Amino acid sequence: MANIQAKQGLLGTRLATHLLRRATYHITPARIAAFANQTATEAVDKLFNIPSLTHPEGPINWEDGTTAWLTTGPYDNGPAANMGPRRRAIWFWAMNESFHDPSIRHKLAFFWHGIFVTESSNDWREFELFRLFQLFAKGDIRQLAYKVTLDNKMLIYLNNNTNDKGNPNENYAREFLELFTILKGETIDTGNYTNYTEQDIIEAARVLTGFNNASFSNKDPETGLATGLPNYNQHDPGNKQFSAAFDHQTILGAVDLDDMYRELNDFVNMIFAQKETARAYVRRLYRYFVSDRINDEIEQDVIEPLAQQLFDDDYVVENTLKTLLKSNHFYDEDDSSNSDEIIGGKIKSPLELVMTSINLFEANQIGILNNNPDHYNQTANWFLYSHLNYMGFEVYPLSVEGYPGFFKGPNYSKFWFDQATIAFRYRLSYSLLEGRSVKNNRVLPFQIDLVNFFHNNFNHQEYANELLQQFLSFALPEMPEGDRYDYFLQKLLGSLSPINWMFEWQNYLATGNDESVRVALSDLFEAVVDSPEFQTF
Repeated sequence: MANIQAKQGLLGTRLATHLLRRATYHITPARIAAFANQTATEAVDKLFNIPSLTHPEGPINWEDGTTAWLTTGPYDNGPAANMGPRRRAIWFWAMNESFHDPSIRHKLAFFWHGIFVTESSNDWREFELFRLFQLFAKGDIRQLAYKVTLDNKMLIYLNNNTNDKGNPNENYAREFLELFTILKGETIDTGNYTNYTEQDIIEAARVLTGFNNASFSNKDPETGLATGLPNYNQHDPGNKQFSAAFDHQTILGAVDLDDMYRELNDFVNMIFAQKETARAYVRRLYRYFVSDRINDEIEQDVIEPLAQQLFDDDYVVENTLKTLLKSNHFYDEDDSSNSDEIIGGKIKSPLELVMTSINLFEANQIGILNNNPDHYNQTANWFLYSHLNYMGFEVYPLSVEGYPGFFKGPNYSKFWFDQATIAFRYRLSYSLLEGRSVKNNRVLPFQIDLVNFFHNNFNHQEYANELLQQFLSFALPEMPEGDRYDYFLQKLLGSLSPINWMFEWQNYLATGNDESVRVALSDLFEAVVDSPEFQTF
């Protein structure tokens, strides 16, 4: 029976590593050691302490090296030909924030980014939308959905900026119901998807008439971010009658420009008043943070109580997600076997594979960005498009459905591992050792100092078995046994005996000459990072 009661006792290395892999990109040996000595409640609460951004001002202007061109304006500095560098600057900044964020914020920001999807168009407006995901990461989903609806980028992407009373456009209304909030249920009749109907889409589109994308000078007073503007002359002022799926609720038409916001809010509230909306978000959270598989037991014992908690909390997601990440179920300790379902049960996305590896192995990280314009053009291009892209992660989802590895059944995370990307995923060890991209061999701003890493983070390195067990305990989701363990041990020892390894390590300590131990550690590192087990978490 699945159990969402909070796990008791200290986490230890294995479970601390599991939590950090799933809930943040910033996983390091020091953080694993610290979290191992905390309870699940203490550790999860710590992850929800959201710090300031590393560079809250946003990326610098790549043309002259000045800071904060996105936040202090003007937005359109420079010719349109420079749109590519702008987009790379924005996303490299977002990656850098994710690298250095010790909290759960950016793991959640990418969760929302994969739900409220916009395309990769040649502009910089994605910055505003991603800032919303940062600001609302652990907050009010309902309010986030409301603000996304008015975001300039979203208004343009799903054509709601062309939705007016004389020429209605149902595109955003359809996706808001089908993909962003309550989701489709079983089709029970023509145009009836259980959770809503085609008529509900028509009525929703009427609610959404008259909202236009605006210049970036129009700011949301709550967030300070650019937002669209209402145009009452283009708005359908009539009352909107919804189906039995929404208890035949009527939303009163706006009487003036300001009242359009009230009408939109009434519509969003109606969607979030449905328990099925809470279930939809909880299932997505579960698949993103816990497991691709939801069976009847999980539905009854995990999804349903968490959906009730989310619903009772008015869709503020923090407490619901805390309950999940603290639970016995999350740590696979709610049945007789604690290693058969959750831990190691998902395939890492390229984002998780790359960013957690750079932090875990203490490679030179992306670094201080806002003192080097080149980071936002050449290096950003190589990292995003010669590295992550070839491993299967588009910075922008390729369709409004989002990232299939996060949300699309039946394969879910298995989507990340296919014939087109497998070869590049298995070049990660080379990339980390050489500081080069997995495609085109581009220079990247991270490279592991392997001998120093093993010297600084482990004890009793002269004893091969002790060193290997320490390394495998946080590099892989589970400790290998039998022949598999012997395989990794042989990769470390090569032709040496354990006694010979001890002599080699002691010689390195005495002389500073690391040539022999570096070769052995490189062989071990490549074997572990290139293993199938390392692809999972």
